[in-house]
Amino acid sequence: MNGTFSDEACYTNDDCPSAPCFGATGRRLRSPYPCERGRITYMKRIALALCLLSLACSPRGGSGDADAIYNAGEQEAQLSPGVQPVRIGEGGPGFAACAAAGTVVNLSPQDQPYLPIRTAPFAEASEIGRLENGTALLLCSHSLDQRWQGVVVPPAGGAAADCGVSAPVASPRGYAGPCRSGWVSAAFVRARAG
Repeated sequence: MNGTFSDEACYTNDDCPSAPCFGATGRRLRSPYPCERGRITYMKRIALALCLLSLACSPRGGSGDADAIYNAGEQEAQLSPGVQPVRIGEGGPGFAACAAAGTVVNLSPQDQPYLPIRTAPFAEASEIGRLENGTALLLCSHSLDQRWQGVVVPPAGGAAADCGVSAPVASPRGYAGPCRSGWVSAAFVRARAG
């Protein structure tokens, strides 16, 4: 379709001449094959998207060392949340390191005979102790989702002062005192005065 086209026809997407577009004066108005050039760019983008999609969906992920990663051994490694120390001093230097006291409540002898103390605020974290109904706790911190309470457990019959958290600390830090500490489900803890 060689010939002369109006200026408007050359700049609309409705007409895609297969030859250079010339205006009424005989001058070339656009580069040759403008629609073909657009199709090539579009095809390149589609090809790139398909390559990335096939790479993402492949079991090897495009890595030559995938076998070493995926088949490192016969046993699969068990992921563990690790240890997250209970933080004290979150109220600031004007307050006690553990600002509240609490008690273990709502345990059922049939369903939940004890409250596990864990190393981190996750059900999968290692259990480091067990608490019974009525056990006194010092409430020091909580998880971001508010489902776990970071506690310090004073010795039976002991006072909070025995654990070193009744006085303020200069800045928040992990508890490393003499008493047992860990994370318990907040559903089984009731804050109490004093």
